[in-house]
Order: sequence, then structure tokens, then C-alpha cells
Amino acid sequence: METLANFFDWINNLLGVSSGTELIVHPVFLGFCVIVFLYAVVSGQKFMALAFFGLLAGSIIYHYLYPKSATVELYDLLTFLAAMGGLVLVIIYFGFIRE
Repeated sequence: METLANFFDWINNLLGVSSGTELIVHPVFLGFCVIVFLYAVVSGQKFMALAFFGLLAGSIIYHYLYPKSATVELYDLLTFLAAMGGLVLVIIYFGFIRE
């Protein structure tokens, strides 16, 4: 486990970020995810494409809708939870219901 932690620390140092919340909105990380997502779509790997779509969409939802202030309004939290729930439903629909 320590080797894996060192690997993620190396990635954070390479990109110049200090936390995971900064990493998910870093342009290099998002660009890598888009490239892997497009490769998965073109090569027909449905579940890999859904995983990277969920990662991209989740990071965008987190960046724009997660409450940033110390005093969290209930409306802001419910908006964030509804958006994440909608994302989960879309992923379930494309992954398991739609052929």
C-alpha cells in the first residue's frame, strides 16, 4: 500500500497539486480522461467508457455544485446530491438497461 501512496504522491508533485480535489479539475488530468474516454468509445469498450464518463461528469459536478462555504445551505446540498443521483441513474441506464 505504501508503494501506491508513493505513486499518487509522485503524480500530485508532478502536476503541482496538493489534494485530490485540485487533481480532479486539473487540465492535464481532465485531458487524459477525455482521451481514454474517446479511445474506449471508438474501440467499443462500453464499461471503460462509462467509468471515465462518470469520472469526468462527477468531477465537473463536484467543481461547480459542491458547497464551498463553511455554512452549507440545504438547497445547495440538495442540488449537489440531485445532480450526482442523476449522474448515477444515467450511468446505470447506459450500462445495464440500454443494449
